[in-house]
Amino acid sequence: LEKRGLLLSFWRAGFAALFLLPFVRRPRWRWELLPMGFCFAVMVVSFLSSMTWGTSANAIWLQYTAPCWVLLAARFVFREKWEPGARGLILPALVGVVLILFFEFRSLGGEWAMLAVISGLVSAISYALVVLFLRRLREENSFWLVAMNQSLTAIFLLPIVVTWGIWPTVPQLLWLALFGVLQM
Repeated sequence: LEKRGLLLSFWRAGFAALFLLPFVRRPRWRWELLPMGFCFAVMVVSFLSSMTWGTSANAIWLQYTAPCWVLLAARFVFREKWEPGARGLILPALVGVVLILFFEFRSLGGEWAMLAVISGLVSAISYALVVLFLRRLREENSFWLVAMNQSLTAIFLLPIVVTWGIWPTVPQLLWLALFGVLQM
């Protein structure tokens, strides 16, 4: 399989964490940080993998179905009532996903298109889980939460990157550092 998505995720997260950690105030460990960091890592890897296996546009569109997944989880997992109009968001979003899937398979076809779409949907669902964890952790310092997500992503991916043994050149490291610091 194409490894760029995971490798980009590792380096971007590592550089973003190094940049953000000095800004952290009032760090406090809570058990929810670990599953949130895992969901964040899955979100980042699946999103960047979807972009490398398919089109960037489709990866973005699929990830932006996350609000639908948040609404569905809030209603059916957490038993929250929907605000007026929430139901009206679900159907158009799901129709959009079906259209994206149809045209993605039609234009690209094959295994890579399927992997790109599955990764995009995994990205959206894991993004929704991150949002739900952030909601639960809303009283925590924002820099702490973002730095933890980035740090945990790098920590989770480090054994895979070391096992693969694919290392960037010095100029590539500079670009990866900019990718991590400026984008995050």
